[in-house]
Parts: sequence; structure tokens; C-alpha cells
Amino acid sequence: MTFAFTRERRLWTAAALIVLAIYFTLGLTVEWLRLLQASGWGAGVFLLGCCVLLVTVVTRGMMAIPSRKEVVVAIGIAILYSVTLSYIEHPEERIHVIMYGVVALLIYAALLERSVPGKRITTVSIVVVAVTTALGSIDEVLQLILPNRVFDVQDILYNILASVMAVISNGSLRWVRGQSV
Repeated sequence: MTFAFTRERRLWTAAALIVLAIYFTLGLTVEWLRLLQASGWGAGVFLLGCCVLLVTVVTRGMMAIPSRKEVVVAIGIAILYSVTLSYIEHPEERIHVIMYGVVALLIYAALLERSVPGKRITTVSIVVVAVTTALGSIDEVLQLILPNRVFDVQDILYNILASVMAVISNGSLRWVRGQSV
């Protein structure tokens, strides 16, 4: 694959590394979560993941000090993620929203590098959701061969939710900034 810009290459590389990290740690994830919960670090690590996701959403493309509108939208996004994540019962499922949300944002940013300035980018949003869904589905299929993991359609739905929320959040911030959506 040839890249139009160095930034695009870095974004694709970051997305690929995160996805590979997800895939290679599938067998260890449940045990790590148990250890974190038992040690009392579970909530802290979860909040750190939420902060990483929120910072990625808000700062992606930020060139200047945010306007009042951007701050209001960012607070709305934080509330949206907080409420959504609070309704997800199990930490293993919350992780899907965080991890695949970051992956979706990186893919979105990489695809925007190739988009034509000023044109609507609806196709980019659809591709982001489709690619993130495919990557999450591969994640679930890989779990079929692992002894301590199971294939779960609900996890695929959380991956879709993560990508849709990332696209809507990013699109909302782009709209407030006056960029093409």
C-alpha cells in the first residue's frame, strides 16, 4: 500500500499495532482483567482507557485552543461515552468500546488524509465502520480457537457501537470546527 503522506503512514501503523496487540493478547486479556480487579487497579486502568479515548477524539485535528462550542461538544461526547460505558456490565465488554473506538479514530484520520478538502466524507465514515467491524469480527473468530475464550456476537455489536460512536463524535467536532463532515 502506498501512502499519500507520512502522517497517513503513521496513523495506519498505529492502528495496525493496536489491532495486532489486541489479537496477540486475546488469550491473556481475561486473566489480566481478573488480576487488575483483584488488585484494585481495574477502575483506574479503565478510567485511563476512557481518558485516552476521549483525548484521542477531542484532540484529533486540533490546531488551536478549542472554542466554547468545541468544549461543549467535547463535554457532550464525554457524557455520551460515560453513559454508554456505564450501561455495559462486564469490563471485558467495555474494553471493546475503548479499544475499537481508538482503532476507528485512527482509521478515520488515516482515510481523511486522502479525502478531498471541502467534500462530504460520508463514504469515509461508512468505510471506518465497515473496517472496524471486520477487524472486531476477526477478533471474535480468533477466540473460537482459544481454550479460555468464546465467540460472542454481542462483542461484535460493541465493536460496531465503538466505531459508530467514534465516527459521530469525530464528525460532530469537525462540524463545530467548520470542517467538512
